[in-house]
Amino acid sequence: MKLTTLLLILTIFLTTNLRGQEKYKIPFSYKNLSFKEFVAKAEDQLPIKFYYKDSWVTDLKLSDYPGCETMTCVLDNLFKGKRLRYYIDDSGNVVITGDFAVIDMNTTTGNEINVILPVDSMVTKESVLKYDSLNFVVGNPADRNRPGDVVLTGYVINGATKEPIAGANIYVQKLLKGTIANAAGYFKQTLPRGFHQVQFSFIGMTGKMINLNICGSGQMNVEMYPNEITLNEVIVSTKKNNILKGFEVGAEKINIASFKLLPTLMGDADILKSLTLVPGVHIVGEGSAGYNVRGGSADQNLILLYGAPIYNSSHFFGFFSAVNSDIIKDVTLYKGGIPSRYGGRISSVLNIESKDSNGKEFKGRASLSPITTSLMVEGSLIKDTLTYILTGRTTYSDWIFNLINDPAIHNSKASFYDLNGKMTYNVNKKNKIDVSSYLSHDYFRFNTNTEYSYDNSIFSLKWLHSFSDKFSTSISINNSFYNYDITNRDIVTDAYILSHRINSMGLKVDFNLVKAKHEFNFGLDLNKYAVMPGSYYPAGDSSLIVPKTIEEQRALEGALYIDDKFTLTKFLSANLGMRMSSFFSFGPQTVYTYSPEFTKSNSSIIDTLKFSAGNIISRYAGPELRASLNFRISDKNSVKINYNRTRQYLHLLSNTTSISPTDTWKLCDYYLKPEIGDQVALGFYKIMLKNTIETSVEIYYKQIRNMVDFNGGSTLTMIDNIEQSMIDVKGKAYGLEFALKKTGGKVRYSLGYTYSRTFVKSLGKFRNEVINSGNWYPANYDKPNDLVVTFQYLYSRRLSFSANYAYSTGRPITYPLATYSIRNILLVQYSDRNMYRIPDNSRLDVSLTVSGNLRTHKIVHPNLTFSVYNLLGRENPYSVYFQKERQVFKGYLLSVFGRAIPSVSLNFDF
Repeated sequence: MKLTTLLLILTIFLTTNLRGQEKYKIPFSYKNLSFKEFVAKAEDQLPIKFYYKDSWVTDLKLSDYPGCETMTCVLDNLFKGKRLRYYIDDSGNVVITGDFAVIDMNTTTGNEINVILPVDSMVTKESVLKYDSLNFVVGNPADRNRPGDVVLTGYVINGATKEPIAGANIYVQKLLKGTIANAAGYFKQTLPRGFHQVQFSFIGMTGKMINLNICGSGQMNVEMYPNEITLNEVIVSTKKNNILKGFEVGAEKINIASFKLLPTLMGDADILKSLTLVPGVHIVGEGSAGYNVRGGSADQNLILLYGAPIYNSSHFFGFFSAVNSDIIKDVTLYKGGIPSRYGGRISSVLNIESKDSNGKEFKGRASLSPITTSLMVEGSLIKDTLTYILTGRTTYSDWIFNLINDPAIHNSKASFYDLNGKMTYNVNKKNKIDVSSYLSHDYFRFNTNTEYSYDNSIFSLKWLHSFSDKFSTSISINNSFYNYDITNRDIVTDAYILSHRINSMGLKVDFNLVKAKHEFNFGLDLNKYAVMPGSYYPAGDSSLIVPKTIEEQRALEGALYIDDKFTLTKFLSANLGMRMSSFFSFGPQTVYTYSPEFTKSNSSIIDTLKFSAGNIISRYAGPELRASLNFRISDKNSVKINYNRTRQYLHLLSNTTSISPTDTWKLCDYYLKPEIGDQVALGFYKIMLKNTIETSVEIYYKQIRNMVDFNGGSTLTMIDNIEQSMIDVKGKAYGLEFALKKTGGKVRYSLGYTYSRTFVKSLGKFRNEVINSGNWYPANYDKPNDLVVTFQYLYSRRLSFSANYAYSTGRPITYPLATYSIRNILLVQYSDRNMYRIPDNSRLDVSLTVSGNLRTHKIVHPNLTFSVYNLLGRENPYSVYFQKERQVFKGYLLSVFGRAIPSVSLNFDF
């Protein structure tokens, strides 16, 4: 039977058992036969069948090939120089494939792909792997007429580094459906049998279009290679088309290579500051630590590195992220629709995936800026088997203090360093072990003898195992530690050290199972906490300070979770999940009970409860439902809706608007209940103008129960009975987020606008527990309007320009309204809490990046970035404070950066 090339290639079972070809010895003379005559005789006398296109063989005529007695030898000589290729399977099917090679997926194991080519072919296996367009048959051709859909699975990996490509797009244009590779690069897509074109794409990688004839379920592993021609993307955005395919409303995936081209503060790329370019995310002011997401406080964001939580995410007073960008491979922010595998925070999850070494050669990167320097090296101890990557970063900022003509600044010191290390052992194709570690230290002193220092450390051990193509697991254990020390030696007899620390140990077991049209993720998450709220002890033998320690807090948090991603129809898919979480706090601890007739105070204590070691003090538990629907209107439009409930058992005690290194963490206990957040979100997504413009509109509404606020003027350090200062409040937030992005071409831009409101209401029944008469009032971080515009011009591969403009409403503040005197004591009357606002913020940043050439013989490849932060020199107010001057209170604006801040950073790749 003679069929067209495409039909033949896509309907024949592929194999690469070359030894099977040699059994076909030709029993007749073939000299001077035309190809069709040769085929007729061969099919008559041998158990074989030929498939080809007539136009390819019209003029083919066999000659005398001395010594050639087998079919392989004859065809090799016949096709020599004619750019025709063929293969022969074990069943005797001889397929002429035309001007392309055939890759057999049915005999593929791991990442190896077998290619059959004629002996004189100029096409190598390596070049075939890099083709933009390939042709595959998946499954057994004998099953191609069976009813029902089949499942295509596989892994997408970086062909250069052998790392999985998390978030790679897999899309079938004809069916208007697709999927996204998970963190391991694994994908699963249910498809009907037949011919399909499957597109694989990812930012910074050369895309592939693969022609498939799917006869049955099977696996297809795909390698993609970096695009070395164009510049890396410079937009912080979700991947193109991912906005249509993902289930979450408010999930943002950030390209790590891209944000390094954005304007920077003091020359250091900062992953956390780049989050403020995402609609729905903002900070309370310039230079502040932490960030706020959809009406949540800064401590309601879970930041994961190596799968472990980071308890302080900033360096240098909040100017730098605690995570060195050189170690980061992938970052995903979940503002809503948080997957059920994550828990413990109610506003967002920021998951930071670390790089693996390339596993082939030693290479590195060095960076110099006015304040910091960093170094990254990677390589292998055993090629492709035992690899490592190490990064280090430190600051030398004291020289800047010396340039400032202010004695107070001259006498100040500030420094930090952080170290990252990761070692990967690829045991075999089914097993992989990662050992990762992080260590950081900060120190600063401001014109006094009071010294501040704080430390972060993380250790993680992770084992990834694949039971089969459709079932895999990840088991990890981790430890995260944070502490700070405040030391004062101004007066020898009053010298003291004030300390706080938190330590958590975690065990996480995740399973991934693909079955028919479903992808199940399930597992367990255990965390053990030990928190020392505070210790106060003498600094030196001459100090007369009386030591004091607040009782240590201990707790166990556990959760079981499961979610199911499945397709309902061609246009409708869903993700349903449930996380059942629980929390137990343990003794030893002393708890005071209070009279219900009075507010909590020392005078209202009626009893004392003593809990011995191991006894349960409090227990909390409850379900956390996660549900998402994705309705694909067309291949250009999508509507999504989701709901999620989250619980938070760990709180940050702070009476400031920004996270401070000296804030203290507090576990739920006898009085402090877990925060519970309920959020519903709806989003509409559209891709326009030949897939060059992405637009999205998202709206959300959130309710938060068991929030914590404090009595005015409360001191939160070294307090034995903190419940006496706490006020029970609830919160609500709602907003609209609009985004427009152009991510291709030389001129690229994005626009993000957010309108959001966040309100708080006190629930106390006693006068000192009621704020603003029990009415709703704006939260400290309520900023209704937020606008971010980015612009990039990629003049060439070596030269690019970038600019950001940001505008936001000023945050709320409480003003003194009047003063009055009683018995010569000046008293102040304040407004309702957060009744007024500080002035609005506006800032323009620019940068210019100049890259070196790509000559491979060069030892180093430089990259120079010039940035100006706050180009217009605007004095954006961070806060407003008041001072009494001659019985009058005067207000002053405090601005962190009141002028343009230029910087330059020099990077070397070697």
